[in-house]
Amino acid sequence: MARSDPHQAETFRQAIPRLNLESIEAFNRGDAATCAGFYAEEATLFLADRPPVKGRKAIEACLKELAESGVKLMPIEGGEIVSSGDLGCCAGTYLFQTPSESGAAVTGTGKFVTVFKQQRDGSWKAVVDSFFANTEPET
Repeated sequence: MARSDPHQAETFRQAIPRLNLESIEAFNRGDAATCAGFYAEEATLFLADRPPVKGRKAIEACLKELAESGVKLMPIEGGEIVSSGDLGCCAGTYLFQTPSESGAAVTGTGKFVTVFKQQRDGSWKAVVDSFFANTEPET
């Protein structure tokens, strides 16, 4: 007898906290392959400091580069979670740390919008993902 996928009955609202936690944990341990697995094959990742990153393999390479540079993500604050049919969107804020030249961690903030599509197996995969660090106010 075939086992059913545990995500099949999971609603978008139920899936988002789990997906956020699992993807952040994978990123922070440097597991870019697992982290990229949360993206659909045809996904696009938008980051402020580079051109759009298209496709899961390219996203994996980008995430690996970021993780190897010492960037660490903190739990995401999902402010908005909406879905209709097989599409869902979440948006909110996040904290991240980057190493400074002295090696000390510098904490920054940012905002994100991620669009998900439910897959045939019932899982939710990101199809468009955007992360933008806030610019620090001038002093």
